[in-house]
Amino acid sequence: MIFDLFQREPLLDETTRDWIHEVFAWTMRHQGRETFFGGTRLVLPTPEFFPGRADSVHGMAQLVFDSVRGHAGLDHWPCRLQEPGAWVPQAYPSQALAVPIRAPHGSAMPVAQGSAALFSYTPELVANPEALIANFAREFAHHLAAAAPETPPAGEENWGHVTELVGVFMGFGIMFANTAFNVRVNSCGSCQGPAAERPGFLSRADLSYALALFCRLKDIPPSQARPHLKSGLRPFFRRALRDIDRNPGLLATVRGEVPPLADPALPGGYSKPF
Repeated sequence: MIFDLFQREPLLDETTRDWIHEVFAWTMRHQGRETFFGGTRLVLPTPEFFPGRADSVHGMAQLVFDSVRGHAGLDHWPCRLQEPGAWVPQAYPSQALAVPIRAPHGSAMPVAQGSAALFSYTPELVANPEALIANFAREFAHHLAAAAPETPPAGEENWGHVTELVGVFMGFGIMFANTAFNVRVNSCGSCQGPAAERPGFLSRADLSYALALFCRLKDIPPSQARPHLKSGLRPFFRRALRDIDRNPGLLATVRGEVPPLADPALPGGYSKPF
């Protein structure tokens, strides 16, 4: 058709697109359809989702941490947020991780037994709540992904990328997309302080696509997410929605309605060339 000449190129190349779908399908298998469809919400950077105020940096970080933990469905999992400087490296995943490892939002779960998983943070990120939210969400995703009995597609060489996608799958896609670039703090006119960074792996386009995939899987109207995205991300989000709608078979694969697509020549199905 002549109109095909005027169609935009897809937001992502086919390899990247298929890999994101495959990681979502992998996460669905290990975290459960009931938890995803029955309890996972699109988390918004609003007081409704992150209520409360504290009179200290650590107090504010604790409030955000507790909210992220709750929205992630991990209230039953023993965790402790340490103050900066008290960080003790630990093996992943923590022994405290229990099955089921996530619970649908609002459901009551017995507290898992075991030693508490330890978390820390960069104090400067408290001044940028979305970056702090994404940072905590990625750390929780790190534990969840490491606890899965099956290695994620191309996960060993792209572990940071996988954990960000798991964070989007858990409902935190808006914060990941909005903070895809590093955040500079302590800058004032002619003086430039150190850069406080949320460790970032995926691009703005990748994260916008993953967020759009989350919304389509959950039948969430795009109007719920769009106002909370930075203006530069909204065109990416619109293109991603259009691309997903053009490939309903891939959406069915993530839902588990058809077998996953995989190239047997590549370990894990896809090898994302980051």
